[in-house]
Amino acid sequence: MKKKGLVFLITVFGLAFIWRFGVTNAGPASQASVGQSAEANILAQRQFVEAVTLLKQDNFSDAIAAYEKVIQLLPESPIAQDARYWIGQTYFRMGKYDEALSVFKKLLKEYPKSPIVPATQLMVARVEQEKEAKKDESKRDPALDQKIIIDPNTGAEFRKIHVLAGKSDVVDYVPSGVFLSPNGKFLLYHKTVIPMDGQEPFDLVDEPALRSIWSPDGKKVAFFLNDAICMIPVSPETCRATGPVRKLLDGKYRFQNPINWSPDSEKIVFMRRDDETVGDIWTLSVNNGDLKRITNDPEPEFAASWSPDGNTITYSKDSEIWAVAPDGGEPRKLIDNRGLVFWAPDGRYLAFLTSGYKFHLFRLADKRMIDLKLPEGVGEFLSWSPDSKRLLFYYSSYDYSIKLKVVSSKGGPTFELGRNLKLWPYLHQWSPDSQWVITTGQDVPLWMIPLSGGQASPVEEETLHEGTQGVIALSPDSKKILFTVNRDDGKDDLYVAPFSLEKGRTTGPAVEVLKGWERNQARWEYSWSSDGDKIAVIHQGDVWILPAQKGNPIQLTKTKESETLPKWAPHREMIAYLAEIEQGKHILRVISSSTGEIKKTMMDNSGLYGYAWSPNGKRLVAASEDMITVTSFPENETRSVVDRNLEGLFSASGFCWLPDGKSFAFIGQKGREAPTRIYVVPAEGGKMTELAADDDDWKDWVYVSPDGKWISYDAEGWIKNRPESSIWEVKVEDLAKEKK
Repeated sequence: MKKKGLVFLITVFGLAFIWRFGVTNAGPASQASVGQSAEANILAQRQFVEAVTLLKQDNFSDAIAAYEKVIQLLPESPIAQDARYWIGQTYFRMGKYDEALSVFKKLLKEYPKSPIVPATQLMVARVEQEKEAKKDESKRDPALDQKIIIDPNTGAEFRKIHVLAGKSDVVDYVPSGVFLSPNGKFLLYHKTVIPMDGQEPFDLVDEPALRSIWSPDGKKVAFFLNDAICMIPVSPETCRATGPVRKLLDGKYRFQNPINWSPDSEKIVFMRRDDETVGDIWTLSVNNGDLKRITNDPEPEFAASWSPDGNTITYSKDSEIWAVAPDGGEPRKLIDNRGLVFWAPDGRYLAFLTSGYKFHLFRLADKRMIDLKLPEGVGEFLSWSPDSKRLLFYYSSYDYSIKLKVVSSKGGPTFELGRNLKLWPYLHQWSPDSQWVITTGQDVPLWMIPLSGGQASPVEEETLHEGTQGVIALSPDSKKILFTVNRDDGKDDLYVAPFSLEKGRTTGPAVEVLKGWERNQARWEYSWSSDGDKIAVIHQGDVWILPAQKGNPIQLTKTKESETLPKWAPHREMIAYLAEIEQGKHILRVISSSTGEIKKTMMDNSGLYGYAWSPNGKRLVAASEDMITVTSFPENETRSVVDRNLEGLFSASGFCWLPDGKSFAFIGQKGREAPTRIYVVPAEGGKMTELAADDDDWKDWVYVSPDGKWISYDAEGWIKNRPESSIWEVKVEDLAKEKK
């Protein structure tokens, strides 16, 4: 979805920062003054949280006033410096660039040694760049003023019938589960109820409920909570809870398609996920707990939906939509395409979404399929109207974005690089001078993005080799580039070519280093040697060594295990990789890069990102289920550095060492529902320092700049790009008209 209107550089959706400041007195202090300072600290922190909330709601003027109160409470404290920074950010988001520049420059002048200085310096350059770029741009998306959109393909008229703004504008991702109440007066988004009359949204439950859905009679809501299916009684008129939450079924229910109700509101239908079964369709009585299997197939089935007459249950299987009677029986194929089905209330049509959230209508009477390309600006399917004559769509003000972000290794706010670019930054790297970040793109094979702002430089496909499929990575010195060329048989050929960062292109002919590369996921299956002369790759399930010039590939391992994520030890003849010994269970092996001899084997239950070599190749940090450890080579001595249970780390991944080799960074998550954060830990053990506390986006990898000043990472999340969301309606008969 194309971004329009005012584009925001920094997303400020964190609940709070972690502050590291205390009572500072020049001389002896009385107990009263100490108490007053402590009270000021608490008030300032509360005020800052309020400011963050106001900024999240786009309440800019009140947010600035709240930040200014923080400064009044503790004028010379670190939290006040951060408040000044976010006042500048708020002005920036308002499009008041002169005011933003004034705030940032004053902050640099008055606090030249503040940890927030690096981010502030970059913001000065970026605001000036934005001023230039926005001179002739409209500050409002013209499409926001549209009340009617005509579909160019069908001629159907889409009408805007409702606008949600301010506190009511909280829905970012419609297909994840947004449901209109049976009386049409409320929206339900996970645990949040959104009144359509403009009243403030409220939470139905205090806990993190997911995929909530109303019963047809409007008297109950079912949802996923803590891996269980739960239900709460509600008032059909107010949608407020009228009783306590009741657990219906334990299992492993979280991120899957919503459950669906029977027309009489007495049963639910769902894909069962627990220790007994995964992938079959079951029904459950919400009154007596009667659990009944509807399908029994070795293939997984999901996205179950009940017909309005109660006689049919549809579900997806094998890229198809199937139908079965609620009491079981022989299933029948209904549609040669799978998706999430929404029955029309009169039972005449099915609306369903397929991969890529393409929208389709299916008329059951004559089995006519209507494939629709929705016009831009009407959003995604929301609901049928109660009379089945219209379809409703929700156009969210949020866009999903895969971003490249940077934070100072000393702390402070995060900021985004290449914000207007379509990036794929999961694996990226820094230039040797720490001035550029080089990452792959969605439309361009490679982008070189300057840290200090300015124009990003693309490496176009034609500068590499005819038929290029994708850039894999530059060598550690950025003087060679590894890329793939697609083959007709589905495999790839691997090439290496000399490369110049200054010119942004290859400087000589490419050399084929592997023909017919068989791999699973390219971003996990290669590693350059530190001298750039060799490449370790996973090929045909084993580790192979490829010369970066002409030469023969060498198979290093020959095992039955599934191997992945090779990492070459810097300046050492060792390679580490993960081997899956059974589903979901890995071992971490260290082998000789010349003979394949095993040097070390360790358990690794943390997934695919749980280890990294130190800059000198003499130590290896790794995450297991309970600990983060550091192993020294050649001594083969392993020492526990972080107790995951003690620190409350639900996950630990994306490890990377700082250049001095004295500490490492990783991405941690404290609790299943908690946001991912970046932590820095001394290699000898000690306190974990939290970074990027203002960023609740999902993160996978971290990379440290060669000078050690910056940590970059990939981030996925929703960003608010428009001031309001809207609901649109269209007549079904207009979409279903036969083309002449």
